Amino acid sequence: MQNNGLVYFFHQTKLSLEHLRRQTMVNVELTSTMQDEHEIANLLTRWGYARDSDDWETLSACFHDNATIHVSWMSGTAEEFIVRSRAMAATRKAGTHMKHVISGPWVQVNRDRAFSQCHANLYTRTIMDGQKFDLQSWMRFFDLLERRDGVWRIVKRTSVYDKDRIDPVDPRGIPKGFFTDMDLSAFPTSAKFLCYDLVRSGRQPASDLVSVYSEEEQALRTEGNAWITGRAEDL
Repeated sequence: MQNNGLVYFFHQTKLSLEHLRRQTMVNVELTSTMQDEHEIANLLTRWGYARDSDDWETLSACFHDNATIHVSWMSGTAEEFIVRSRAMAATRKAGTHMKHVISGPWVQVNRDRAFSQCHANLYTRTIMDGQKFDLQSWMRFFDLLERRDGVWRIVKRTSVYDKDRIDPVDPRGIPKGFFTDMDLSAFPTSAKFLCYDLVRSGRQPASDLVSVYSEEEQALRTEGNAWITGRAEDL
């Protein structure tokens, strides 16, 4: 009976140690995932601050060397995005500015790859016909990210547009018929005022602008899921 008791004791001890080992592995994996998610969330927030404050070095560090970006006014490489952003900043009109407000992201991590979606609002103070307007755009960023040499950076960023609006800062100065004469027919409903402002400022909207609830948006989700599961080709 004593031997049976010892056998039972050692058996239970072995089970307890195995359970502890497995639980430790789970905790380590969970902690690692949480750390990855934190680093990615910080990266996405840092992107917004850098873009709005003309911090081009920090902005450049948010992207991998071969990264691409697809937003309302351009679709191309991240390097081109930064060059053109700097040029716009250099010719910024007095009294105009922009601010990106980015929500907490939903991040899916698988080893060294991640797929992130986050809500974002773009607030723009613009000037048309000598009058100041506040333009607000609701959008989401779909990001493919990768960790290389221990650092998470963006591989591909695509903006999906939900809706937008424009409001005069001082309605008293708006000429009669200003809004009724505004031709928005050439622009997608999800970003019509944003595109209108782009054209007024001498730029052309991107031809591949993605709108909410579109097939293109669904394709981005499919691409993101394929990216983190390793089924996507390298971009």
